[in-house]
Amino acid sequence: MIRRRNTWPQVFSAFAIGLGAGAALGLLFAPQSGEDTRELLRGTAQDGIDDAVDRGKTVIRRVRKNMGDAKDFVNEVADTAEGAFREARNASS
Repeated sequence: MIRRRNTWPQVFSAFAIGLGAGAALGLLFAPQSGEDTRELLRGTAQDGIDDAVDRGKTVIRRVRKNMGDAKDFVNEVADTAEGAFREARNASS
């Protein structure tokens, strides 16, 4: 039987070192100042929020339209079924 060694500490250490190195290099070679970068992030986040809100409104409009169409269809089916029931009841009398 093969016993596996616990490699979790090694994996976590490698991840932490990579994360630190990436952050340091990002700060060192950043093309913009911190204020410009924060403004860019804020603007991008706001654009994403606005886009999500717009898509949500579009989905809500489509759902409402489809609910209206479904309601009309159900009413038509109910009217047809009621008419068929009356005809069958009258034909059997």
